Amino acid sequence: CLDRLFKNLEIKCVLNPTLGREAECTTEKTAQPKKIAVVGAGPAGLEAAITAAEAGHDVRIYEKSNKAGGKFRIASIPPAKGEISSFINWQETRLNKLGINIQYNIEVTTDFMKKNSADIVIMATGAEPVIPNIKGIDLPHVHTAVDVLDGKVNVGSNIVVIGGGQVGAETAHHFALQLKNVTLVEILSDIALEEPIAPRWHLLRLLDKWKVNILTNTSVEEITSDFVRVRLKSKEDAKIVADTVIVAVGSKQNNKLAKELEAAGYVVKVIGDAEKVADAMNAVARGYDIGRHL
Repeated sequence: CLDRLFKNLEIKCVLNPTLGREAECTTEKTAQPKKIAVVGAGPAGLEAAITAAEAGHDVRIYEKSNKAGGKFRIASIPPAKGEISSFINWQETRLNKLGINIQYNIEVTTDFMKKNSADIVIMATGAEPVIPNIKGIDLPHVHTAVDVLDGKVNVGSNIVVIGGGQVGAETAHHFALQLKNVTLVEILSDIALEEPIAPRWHLLRLLDKWKVNILTNTSVEEITSDFVRVRLKSKEDAKIVADTVIVAVGSKQNNKLAKELEAAGYVVKVIGDAEKVADAMNAVARGYDIGRHL
């Protein structure tokens, strides 16, 4: 019950960026409509587009993939997370009512923007996975958690997940449910520390139930085609058989394009994970605030 309560509270906060500040949050029609280009169709970009359109601006959304939602959509793939996707569906419904279509499969560049004029460019390009400096990290059976959850690659029977944060722990659970042999390696003394307390308790119970091998205070020293060599808390080395290695050690801002466009003279507003890697609540609130203050 607690798990459900915390999850519902989190979803309500994401859905309503005005929660707790209703008196100060109003969207007024602008007297000077602008052409707004939103790059990235994640929660932050979509919220910015919705609010800007409600304020009377001419909004266009460009997304390099063929789906909306960004990393938030990927977050809905692990077990018990499916209802997250309903938020993206709700944002798409609001856009449809406003007559705004997302333009998919478009890689925005400086040259592209020169051909598609805009008064303001909102950069919601999100974050990209951090790739650690580990020997063998470039081997073909090593993939990011984002790519494996998105179904871009197939996994084997023996999986090592590097990184025991929320993403790594939920990815381990996802594949353990498929009866894979999963080992989760974390350099800190515990896992999933950023997960809210009730869902974390539930996740830890499930990882134990599905016999995920959890190694804390453990570093990855080397990846080979057959195994991962780790250094245990005891300072001894061990070899873990692996035909798939999944990297989930965090994310970093993806804002290179924003800097290029600023150098080219464009007015650029950076939001979401492209501004600072955080959670969806912060991303949506930032998108909402940018959209109504253009």
